[in-house]
Amino acid sequence: MIGIPAVELLTNLLYLEQYQYNWWVYLRTSFWGVFYIFLLWEAFTRWLRWVRAKYPNIEQTRHRILLTFAGYFAIITAAQITVVSLFGLLGIAGVPITWEVYLHQLLGGYVVILIVGILYEIIYYLSKLKTALIEAETAKKISLQHQYDSLKAQVNPHFLFNSLTSLSMLIDENPRQASAFIDEMSTVYRYLLQTSVRDLIPLRQELNFLDSYYHLLKIRYGNSVFVVQDVRESLLENQLPPLSLQLLIENALKHNMLLPECPLTIRVACTPQGELEVTNTICRKTTKVIANRTGLATIVSRYRLLDLPDPVIEDDGKLFSVRLPLLRVSQEKTIQLTTP
Repeated sequence: MIGIPAVELLTNLLYLEQYQYNWWVYLRTSFWGVFYIFLLWEAFTRWLRWVRAKYPNIEQTRHRILLTFAGYFAIITAAQITVVSLFGLLGIAGVPITWEVYLHQLLGGYVVILIVGILYEIIYYLSKLKTALIEAETAKKISLQHQYDSLKAQVNPHFLFNSLTSLSMLIDENPRQASAFIDEMSTVYRYLLQTSVRDLIPLRQELNFLDSYYHLLKIRYGNSVFVVQDVRESLLENQLPPLSLQLLIENALKHNMLLPECPLTIRVACTPQGELEVTNTICRKTTKVIANRTGLATIVSRYRLLDLPDPVIEDDGKLFSVRLPLLRVSQEKTIQLTTP
């Protein structure tokens, strides 16, 4: 707003020689020129508001720019010709009004409004772009949250159903084992309920839960499944989404045969980069399994919801592995990604 009157004052300096260096004429002309600029600015502002109200979205940028500048040039052309002619008739121009004066005023007006208009459009576009990106990210997080909630609702009932099925068989076959199974099952399900509302859990707690869960698996499958842990003590306070290990183990149980002569071996270890790697041997079931990957989808959805890198999933035909990024809590209590 200050820049345009300043341009008017500087432009009038070009005519100082024609004013015969009469500073009174220069100031008088400049005063009326600045007054005119303010009126012109008001016209531009009203026009700009109307166009932006009609084409507010970032997808309408092309239409908005074309219409905006068409209006700018129409306004500046009509205004410059009218004002120059009026100044000449009233005798306050300070110089003879010739076609060169009209040309200079028109070209000066076009250059100024072009520069200022482009700057305003860039600022407006960047503002709209930022808003659109924020809205898109918010919508993405809401969608991921809905997906996660939906998948999580499938996981716990699925676990409960499998556990009750196993318990039903044990009651008839081995009542003593059934009693131990109930004790471990209560521990596991208590953990499921306690962590269902948490985003992150220390690795130490997740591994303690894994011990109870593995006990259930041993009661149910015996020597058909083994879980081996090899996790560095220094990483036990790092964090990950809760139930990640249970979901990965369930995924391994679902897709592989469980036989004493071909046991499923699951190894939970750490990579040199500080990630948690869960690897299982592959002995695929002969019957077709519906590969909906509910467990894997839940984990990936949770990591994305927390704005974290996706887990890395690999399958070479002999081993199936998933690498989970771990989080560490710094002394300032801010969460940051564990890096090598």
